[in-house]
Amino acid sequence: MPTEIRTCLLPLLSQPDEFSGSVAVILDILRASSTIAYALNSGAKSVVPCQEVEEAHLVAEKLKKSEGAQVLLGGERLGVMIEGFDLDNSPARYPAEVVDGKSIVFTTSNGTRALKRAFQAKRILIGSFLNLDALVKELSILDGIICLVCAGTDGSVTGEDCLCAGAIAVELQNLSGQALALDDSTRIVADYYRLQTSKEDGILSAMRASIGGQNLIQRGFETDIQLCSQRGLISAVPEFKQASGEITL
Repeated sequence: MPTEIRTCLLPLLSQPDEFSGSVAVILDILRASSTIAYALNSGAKSVVPCQEVEEAHLVAEKLKKSEGAQVLLGGERLGVMIEGFDLDNSPARYPAEVVDGKSIVFTTSNGTRALKRAFQAKRILIGSFLNLDALVKELSILDGIICLVCAGTDGSVTGEDCLCAGAIAVELQNLSGQALALDDSTRIVADYYRLQTSKEDGILSAMRASIGGQNLIQRGFETDIQLCSQRGLISAVPEFKQASGEITL
């Protein structure tokens, strides 16, 4: 069982070396981490995260030439699909018939950048409500420090990431049967999660009202909020592999 749970409410609030030796969990619930989990569960070979659009194009071309891989470009800027890309950042766009056996080179406004911030962690896992139960089970058998990294939205703390961080902290405490060491940010997100789960449809309502949720509603992606709020649809935990630069199951 972990000895301590820390929560980073925004990537830039922590220095990269603060993640050293920890297990980092990247949380971009609307939508990058949810989409990564969904795509890999649909049979995608891997997801290759990139910070910039130009980098994504270069990586995709390299994969095609060096490995003859079937490659798709996926991601968004300002919530919409990038010109010249194959897919946007909606998990619903990544069913098996589209992504099975393919590598996805992926760049988003917030999630992939949060992942890069945590590069010094000894392991980097991808979390969401979709794979929450599997994630908590995986974290419960680990030792040491868990860092929950909320991606935020355009530099602002956003409710859906905090909700999922709170869910992880609460579920780990419940599973351990004892009080775990929590930093102040983790206590705050855990209390927020408990508050929302005490209300009917509290999680979904909070996600709709968040900055990330409102952005999606304004752009016509409200159904993504419903999908990303569902718990336990996926029984696997994606992990970023430093050696290959890929996220796989």
